[in-house]
Amino acid sequence: MYDFIDITESQTGSNLPSEAISINGEYIEDHLPGYRTLYTEGREMLESEVTELQIGSQNGTRYQYKRDVPREITVHYQILSSSPEDYREKFNELCRILDQEEMKIIFADEDDKYFIGTKTSFDAPEPGRLSTTGSFTIYCPDPYKYSAAEKTAKNYGSSQMTLENNGSKPVVVNIKATMKSDNGYIGLTLGDRFYQVGKPEEVDGKQYEMTEKLFDDHLYEDKGWLVNQGVTPPVTPTRDQNGTIKYVKETANEGYATTSNYASGSYWHGASLTKIVPADVNGHYAVNWRSDFRYDFNTYGASNKGVQIGHNSVTWSDQNGDIICAIVFEDNNPSTEQSDMYIYVENKRVMALKNMNKKFYDTQRGGWCVRAEKIGNQIKIGFSKKGINKTYLLNNPDAELRKVTWYGAAYKSYTPIRNNLLRALNVYKHNVEHYDDIPNYFADGDVVEIDGETGDTYINTVFNMDVVDIGSQPLLLPPGQHTLGIVTSTFAEIPDVEVTYRERWI
Repeated sequence: MYDFIDITESQTGSNLPSEAISINGEYIEDHLPGYRTLYTEGREMLESEVTELQIGSQNGTRYQYKRDVPREITVHYQILSSSPEDYREKFNELCRILDQEEMKIIFADEDDKYFIGTKTSFDAPEPGRLSTTGSFTIYCPDPYKYSAAEKTAKNYGSSQMTLENNGSKPVVVNIKATMKSDNGYIGLTLGDRFYQVGKPEEVDGKQYEMTEKLFDDHLYEDKGWLVNQGVTPPVTPTRDQNGTIKYVKETANEGYATTSNYASGSYWHGASLTKIVPADVNGHYAVNWRSDFRYDFNTYGASNKGVQIGHNSVTWSDQNGDIICAIVFEDNNPSTEQSDMYIYVENKRVMALKNMNKKFYDTQRGGWCVRAEKIGNQIKIGFSKKGINKTYLLNNPDAELRKVTWYGAAYKSYTPIRNNLLRALNVYKHNVEHYDDIPNYFADGDVVEIDGETGDTYINTVFNMDVVDIGSQPLLLPPGQHTLGIVTSTFAEIPDVEVTYRERWI
């Protein structure tokens, strides 16, 4: 039998008993006048269950591990009432309060910590009494008490963060990582455990060299070439660029450009077209390159073939206006048909093929006829019609290709050749540095959340365990101060990481 305590006045604030019990955030004393907690049992040191191994006839046993067993907390209380009806009403209300599962239980003398438990037994009150005592038992499968306040730590851009557990037992930690860039994976280490999400083998992209088309013009219309502003090969002391150009369209995307008026001059004179060669996607000009062109240079359809003369050339020049190479076709004999070819490299003529069996050239609209290709200190010249391929060494291998000029000319007052035209010309730049950005598993802004209690992973709030490493374990923070390590793809920024956990005690 216990001495009764007068609790007719309000039991709030500092008037609460030291072991007053709060159920899910509300003290029973505050909710139920006449109720008072007397004392509790089972909040003290927790029992442990030891597992051991007996080996043969050896003395004693071998320790294997210990396990903290579930806890039972018994609460002794009293209820004062003014009538049997009042008593029954208060007792029923107490039963209702305690009839909840996994209740959050706080005691007034330690209100910064809580237990989680469920009522399992309830002593029957003494019959026929208006003031009575009793007890109820709360079963806690998880025997520990937890901090009411959750701890939070952030990495602030660092790949390491310090976590401190002032409790007496290890606790799991919850992770929220927000990506600040593309990233293949995130790995987290704490003590002897790690948790990894994503694809570690991913790369940000690949760097390689490619050949880039700088232009490919089919000259059935004006493609922005400059007129009479080019560099021409030194076949004669002067080469006047004073004629006019016309464009002829033969099909939807084929035709040619030709000199429509050669004007006049003391040597070669006519019209030129010059293309300013653009830089590549990275803003660099071509040092190693390839260029193909198609042209016509012939007397087909003329009645006075033998007296016609003409000059048809393509010249590639550098940033200083110096010739890198030039390819020339000429008929410079006014009395008979003649077919000459010349190659110039760095302003010097390095090849001359005279009177090639009166073979004139007509590339029409198929294939390439002439190719010039420069790689390093070598330049190769190829003629498809004659199967000629020549390679020459350059003194200035670092020259940048800046201009390509076609020149169609007549000589003095002689009759110009009938067909002297340019059909198409292109330039491709070699060794263009190119980068392919490979989409990564995580993008900037993606959020990875790891539930420390269950090990479940959510990516952008969607449950996803597909890319969780098979060896991953929920991270466990032992008592004391420890370091959490953060690992990502080498190309990625360290994500913003927030860690939350609750300290716990036995």
